[in-house]
Amino acid sequence: MALLWRNVSYPRALAVSLALVLAVVLLYGGLTSTTAFGAYNSAWDGASDLRDLADDQDSEAILAQNTTAYADHDPNETVSVVLSPDESYGQTDARRVESFIREGGTLVVAEDFGKESNALLADVGAQARFDGRLLRDEHNYDTAPTLPLADNLTNHPYTEGVDQLTLNRGTPIEPGNATVLATTTNYSYVDANLNGQLDESETMRQYPVATVEQLGAGEVVAVGDPSLFINAMLEREGNRQFARNLLAAHDTRLVDVSHLETLPPLVRAQFALQDSSLLQAGVGLSLVVLVAYLTNVTSLAGAIRRRLTPGSVDSPLDADALGDPFAAADRSSVERWIHERHPDWDPERVGRVTDSVINETAEGGTDD
Repeated sequence: MALLWRNVSYPRALAVSLALVLAVVLLYGGLTSTTAFGAYNSAWDGASDLRDLADDQDSEAILAQNTTAYADHDPNETVSVVLSPDESYGQTDARRVESFIREGGTLVVAEDFGKESNALLADVGAQARFDGRLLRDEHNYDTAPTLPLADNLTNHPYTEGVDQLTLNRGTPIEPGNATVLATTTNYSYVDANLNGQLDESETMRQYPVATVEQLGAGEVVAVGDPSLFINAMLEREGNRQFARNLLAAHDTRLVDVSHLETLPPLVRAQFALQDSSLLQAGVGLSLVVLVAYLTNVTSLAGAIRRRLTPGSVDSPLDADALGDPFAAADRSSVERWIHERHPDWDPERVGRVTDSVINETAEGGTDD
């Protein structure tokens, strides 16, 4: 091992080290996301812990990049989570989601100030609506009034083992005919003008922040704060258990990112590869060709070095003419040797292999 490292030049070692660092950086960037509520965002505002929590429930979480995924699973055994979508679902996508719910599926929609979630609820026929204004509580909060505690919980399987929910800049829910799962205390109010204080036009009272309602054979759960499910907030009391209850009640768990985020490049490539047998065959064939090419070039370079190294049984060269056995080989001799054995190679390819052989010979490379 020590002899191996002695034969490696410092410039080459530095180049290899930089290449490894770059590869790690590109790999990390290709597998992670910085999108808020992103399933591959491991920062405080990401939802990677929610994806891991779904994986911990004896089955893998499935990322739905398209609403067609709803038809691929048994609705009666499936829950889908939608966190503050950025884009409208549109009629076609909304019909797919509605069909999923009415056939027995469970849809969890979490929102604070966006408009697309209310449009989705209306399109699927749900009654609950997100108020869209900031909820505060000056008396019963976590670290600030904008992190109010909801400790009035209805007895329900989704609230089993949950003492309270902790919101982070959440919004109330107008339940309509939905069953209220959790409400804030009597000290909470809607800060309509966002001035950070209770005004005469603002009233303190309990506000619903989580609801559930039947829709056909399925149900819709509305949560007035998508932040409840992000990495930082899942550590707050009650939030993780509430999320676990929603997921554990179903065998299949979809995380609907179809209208939320662009997946990291390598993750997107992985899903594309999984979905296309033709692409799998193409990648496999490319790898075989690449390995064959590298093997051929490596074998050829080794043969040339042996041919040109004084003292080798294959060498036609005089040792006195080359001097030091680790000195750079004569370029014209290398090119001539390659051309004699591969007359079909173009000059550019001959030049690349010649450069590789000369550089390795000059640095002391051997096949021993």
